[in-house]
Amino acid sequence: MLRCMEECVRRYGQVNSTETTKNTDSIEKPNEDRFLRKMSHLLIKYAIVALFLIIYGATGNVSSAGPVVYDKDLEYESPLDQEHTMYLKWGLDNSERRIVFQVYAKIAPDDWLAFGFSDYGESFNADLFLFWTDVDGGHHFQDTYSDRTGILHVDKNQDFDLLEADTRPGRVHIPKILLAKEETPGGYVILTFQRKWDTCDSNDYIIDSGTTHVIFFTGTGPINAIEGMNVTSHMPGLQRLQLLKSPIHPPKFPPDTKMFEMLVENVPIPAKETTYWCRTKKLPKITEKHHIIQFEGVISHDSIGIVHHMEVFHCEVPPDEEIPHYNEPCPGEGSSMKPWMQRIGSCRRVIGAWAMGAGPFWYPEEAGYPIGGADFSRYVMIEVHFNNPTLKKGIIDNSGIRFYYTPTMRPHDAGVMELGLEYIDKMAVPPHVEDFELEGYCIPKCTKVGLPRNGIHIFGSQLHTHLTGKRVVTKHYRDGVELPELNRDNHYSPHFQEIRILHSPVHVRQGDELITTCTHNTMSRPNITFGGFAISDEMCVNYIHYYPKSKLEVCKSSIATDALEKFFDTAKRLDDRVISPMKVVSKSYKSVRWDRVTTNLLEAFYMKEPISMQCNQSDGHRFPGHWDDSEIPKITHPLPTPLRHCPP
Repeated sequence: MLRCMEECVRRYGQVNSTETTKNTDSIEKPNEDRFLRKMSHLLIKYAIVALFLIIYGATGNVSSAGPVVYDKDLEYESPLDQEHTMYLKWGLDNSERRIVFQVYAKIAPDDWLAFGFSDYGESFNADLFLFWTDVDGGHHFQDTYSDRTGILHVDKNQDFDLLEADTRPGRVHIPKILLAKEETPGGYVILTFQRKWDTCDSNDYIIDSGTTHVIFFTGTGPINAIEGMNVTSHMPGLQRLQLLKSPIHPPKFPPDTKMFEMLVENVPIPAKETTYWCRTKKLPKITEKHHIIQFEGVISHDSIGIVHHMEVFHCEVPPDEEIPHYNEPCPGEGSSMKPWMQRIGSCRRVIGAWAMGAGPFWYPEEAGYPIGGADFSRYVMIEVHFNNPTLKKGIIDNSGIRFYYTPTMRPHDAGVMELGLEYIDKMAVPPHVEDFELEGYCIPKCTKVGLPRNGIHIFGSQLHTHLTGKRVVTKHYRDGVELPELNRDNHYSPHFQEIRILHSPVHVRQGDELITTCTHNTMSRPNITFGGFAISDEMCVNYIHYYPKSKLEVCKSSIATDALEKFFDTAKRLDDRVISPMKVVSKSYKSVRWDRVTTNLLEAFYMKEPISMQCNQSDGHRFPGHWDDSEIPKITHPLPTPLRHCPP
């Protein structure tokens, strides 16, 4: 009993139902030490409350507690739906490898709520808790999972730990954004609970630093039981978030910090599920060089939950060149492609980005992104992705990105480098393939000539594919020895792209190798998918943010032309059909009969045959040297599979 009480106190000690309510509108920086000290101070005070909760949690029953007290350590938050009937806050306890969640759900007193995670937002093979009401009015909170057919089962390991529940109707201590959306007092259920990142339960989802697909359902109650319920009959809500944020803290702003915003203006959000809106604008006039030190999203109030992600692209043109005014759906998104629109193709260098659930992106104190000066073009293009699945009408948007910049120069200019694959049709993905890997190489020969003598320090990364991408990873090698990964997203979504601050900076030296691997799923595509710029084409890129800025701007590869000709010759011998000559690569690919044999053959050629390197300087020219028919370096010492923190 004593051991149980100690464990209960450890798990529930931070819950405080009698302390004065904290200001939910304040913003504070994370402080894990303060969080742990607070927990220790509350151990004895809440032992009895904790024991009560664990006793009732064992049976699945929930008591209606007092109002939830907002804890400043729950520093992250995001709406889960555009109607604001679901809202999420969360905080990280890195030492215990756990997350504390707080879910706000506007549901009727007898309704049930499911919340959890799945690989890509499916309702099957999902890890869920269910909060439900029985016919006698009793509340239950149970850890469950759905099988591959969507049938719900109560998990024998109850790893979702309920800390506190407020089930009383009326206005409780809810975020200001929800109050602003409410025309009349509503009934929000507030559930505060915690879970380990990795519970070591085969039925549970492993939360990592990549994208997490958060799903939720609601249904009409009361109900008698949840075992055997089929959740596929309910359309899940979906939100993509990065739950495990970087623990690194941002530096303080210098006193001369200035700010500007790049926003779209009075955009009527179309009543369609997906829209990409583009607008060209000019930056403020900055006559001397400054450093951008942070940027963050600015979201119109009525657009919260609909604005999904945004990017600001700098137009890489001479300072005296004019970029045409553009303010409509992005080319290829329903607008007619006029010849002059090709000029906005120069607006490709990302200088700011935001995605739902993301906080500010900041530069380390050693570096800032250079902006302004006589040789700097003022033109940028803003791209906003509207996700409007309920086809709302009448919303006017003025969202964008806010930049902080300073004339106080930091020691280094930050740079952005492209890793991965060239955007050309030599790289392609066959149809009807569930997992097809493409690898883009930044070989040692290129980093040796392109990086400064002391190397570079990578602090941020933006992974990028188009619609078939499902997993992306960039690995780091030195002399054939694999080092810790640069970035990985096991559940990547092309609909959730943000620049992420790495959990620890990565030092890349001259002669190191970086390999970016993208896994694609083309099961729904009847024809081959080519590399290219269109959204129906594919990409495999990692935009890395680093310092000090180097001359190397592009370090990407494609299969060598001779090697690709060998593939088509081999495919021709396997099939009686005529394979088109290599003069037109896309026709050659289209003439292949794609089956398991030819698909595996192409993947093997991509992984083993020589490559052509784009080891490019900022002016677009390659560094001097022979870059065609380069050999792929051999990996002699791969890293072992990471150990899980599981009991024996």
